[in-house]
Amino acid sequence: MSIPRFILATMICGTALFSAIPHSNAVDQIVRISDNATFRGEFTGMTSESVVIKLTSGKTETISVADIGLVRFDQEPLQLSQARSNERTALDTAIEKYKAIQGEYNGADKRLVTELKFLIARAEVKLAMADPTQAESALTSIRTFRSSEKANFRYLEATLLEALLTAASGNPEAAKVLLQEIRTSPVPGFQLQAGVQLGRLLLNAGDASAALAAFDEVVQQSTDPSMKSAHFDGLLGRALCFQKQDKTTEALAVIDEVLTKVSESDTRVLAEAYLHKGECLRQQNQAKAALMAYLHVDVLYSSEPAEHAQSLYFLSELWGPAGHQDRADEAASRLREKYPNSPWAKQLKGG
Repeated sequence: MSIPRFILATMICGTALFSAIPHSNAVDQIVRISDNATFRGEFTGMTSESVVIKLTSGKTETISVADIGLVRFDQEPLQLSQARSNERTALDTAIEKYKAIQGEYNGADKRLVTELKFLIARAEVKLAMADPTQAESALTSIRTFRSSEKANFRYLEATLLEALLTAASGNPEAAKVLLQEIRTSPVPGFQLQAGVQLGRLLLNAGDASAALAAFDEVVQQSTDPSMKSAHFDGLLGRALCFQKQDKTTEALAVIDEVLTKVSESDTRVLAEAYLHKGECLRQQNQAKAALMAYLHVDVLYSSEPAEHAQSLYFLSELWGPAGHQDRADEAASRLREKYPNSPWAKQLKGG
């Protein structure tokens, strides 16, 4: 899900810590995920279902909340662009910067104030997926946002994030309630994302057949370009079901389909795909090929903390038998250092 998926350099003007973009040049901006199109103009409508922007050309564009990538507001602090970029590479740094901007922002744009609350909560949830000790705090942040911002364009995304972390924290029934709320929403893209997460809950409960049916439904229904994320997540869910049923050849075929079609910018999907590929190859006793799959996550997609922690664990297991104990030790050391509270760090030999 879920879950992922930026501009301008940091700049300080005069003595002000956070300076706004000059009004004469600034406009609202939104990026659509499905085609990576950027729209600039003025937001004239923002609901829990869609965002409407009046373009500088005079035309109007309506974008589903399930198809929203980057959102920028007129006269937002320049430092926010760097903080968003950090969210893709260093969550701790991103959270620190978001909170600093939040504390210093004196502007009157309540939309931006609300957006900062969401960005902080989202980054905290991502961090907690690799560090369970952060889960309680992250859940408080995302719940606080949801309870006060039901009409916000980030509401359904926040609900999906809360469901994801709630399930990871060992409360699948509460997660199902949240997912059912999304399933009854009028936004097809998020309906399907909720279907993916429900499939994962079924799989975690040991019902691979029911999970496969749920993932197949998502894949079949995600035909619109705005549903690409759900489509790839559904395919990965299907592959995971095959893997659990020891049908690794079928699983690998689905994974390779995802790797062939997904955008290089969708690091979350790519990281998960290579993890599943590594798991399937290990089941087939192809240790060297599995090592290469995990290495893709470590080298290319370390911005995804949960997947990166898992890849480091398996690299620590596989490098030694491949004749590189030094690399195995180095992977274990990085896992302990970067993700000390991860379940994968706790599984390392020697604790």
